[in-house]
Amino acid sequence: MLPYQLKRILYLCFVNKIKFIFFSFFSLGFIFSQEIDPGNIESLLTKDYSAGLNMNTSGWGGAFEYSTQKNYKYKKTYGLLLTNIRHVKEFKIVGTSGSKGFFFGKINSLISLRPYYGGKLLLFKSVRENGVEISYKWGAGASFGLVKPVYVELNKVESGSLIHYPVRYDPTTHYVGQIFSRSPWSKGLGEAKINLGVFIKNGVSFNFSHYRAGLSGGEIGFMIDYFPFKKIELMYLQDKSFLFASLYLQFNLGKKF
Repeated sequence: MLPYQLKRILYLCFVNKIKFIFFSFFSLGFIFSQEIDPGNIESLLTKDYSAGLNMNTSGWGGAFEYSTQKNYKYKKTYGLLLTNIRHVKEFKIVGTSGSKGFFFGKINSLISLRPYYGGKLLLFKSVRENGVEISYKWGAGASFGLVKPVYVELNKVESGSLIHYPVRYDPTTHYVGQIFSRSPWSKGLGEAKINLGVFIKNGVSFNFSHYRAGLSGGEIGFMIDYFPFKKIELMYLQDKSFLFASLYLQFNLGKKF
């Protein structure tokens, strides 16, 4: 049998060990309970949406995007982008006072509506509330190109008064001195045709939001529209094209939830 003193020592060691384990678990729970204030528990934000202004080397327009979390660093995105597409050689001529001017030699205008699917890969996560979050973004989808003839307002004297009347612009018959300005964009819409194509974009986004659930920042990259079925003519005496590429800068505002 063990001596009484040895039994006593073993008993005290066992009791102290139990107390240490209990105290450790209690302290650990207390520490973690202080990380988030009661009633202010943060939930995992797995979705977000944003709206933006897209400015590119071929025009400008608006964008909308919705994202869902796939894993810790990657989100699936669904978006819609609408911009006009200008020819690289188009330039505006301003006529008489009060004129809106017109684009010399531009016979068709092109607007592209692009529904797309893509992804967003987190590259650098913001480690503090006022930090910057950087992500790589890509998207691909259809491009619905609306090709509309350009109309201009011609000068005409009628009953001793100068009037302006709209005609479809023809650079072979309408010289600069005849043209007062371009007509409203809606003029000629009934003659527009849709060209079906494909669209891709690649870029890097920056989120500067001061709030955990906020989206506020920009996006920079390039995008390409390709219309394989028919070449599009935008300018008189310039080559028709299947392909339209541009660099873009986009400003976004949105929310995570």
